[in-house]
Amino acid sequence: MRLGSAAGTLSGGRVISARRRRVGWVLITLLLVMYGWLVWPFLTLWQLDRALVRDDQAGLARLVDLAAVRGAIRRSLNKDADGTLGPFSDDFIEWLQKAIRRRGTSALDQEVTLAWVREQLLSRSQPGTGLWPALSWAFFDNPLHFMLRLGGAVRAPVVVRMRFTGTGWRVSALYY
Repeated sequence: MRLGSAAGTLSGGRVISARRRRVGWVLITLLLVMYGWLVWPFLTLWQLDRALVRDDQAGLARLVDLAAVRGAIRRSLNKDADGTLGPFSDDFIEWLQKAIRRRGTSALDQEVTLAWVREQLLSRSQPGTGLWPALSWAFFDNPLHFMLRLGGAVRAPVVVRMRFTGTGWRVSALYY
C-alpha cells in the first residue's frame, strides 16, 4: 500500500508542480511586462535627449505630438474647459501674451513649433548637455501619462507630459 500511495502522491505532486510552473511563468511574464512598461518612457526620454543633442529634427518630430501640445495649451486657456496643465509661470504667460498680440488667434499654431519645443526642452540645461543634467523629476502621473520636470532651482521648471499613443510615448504637453 505504501508503494501505491507513494505513486499517487508522486503523480499528484507532478500535477501541482506543473501548475506551479505555469503560474510561475505567468507571474514572471507579468513582471517583465510591468518592468518594460516602467522602463519604456525612460527609454523614450533617452531618445528625446539624443534627438535634441544631435539636432535631429526627424527624430524629434517622431517623439513630439505638436497638435497635442498646442491643444493642451489651448484647453488650459479656455476657462470653460478642463485644462490638464498646472499653473503657468509669469514668463510663460508673458510669452503667450506677446505671441497673441503679434499673431492673433493663430498664435499657438505659429509659435508652438518643433524649434520652440526644442528650445524649451533645452532651456534649463547647459549647451550640449541635453536633458539629463536638468531633469529634476520624472515618473508616471497615471498609467498612460509620464511627467518630467526640467530645472526649477532658479527659474520656473519646464514641465513636460508624455502620453502613450498606442505605438509609443510622445510629448503631448509642455509649459513652464
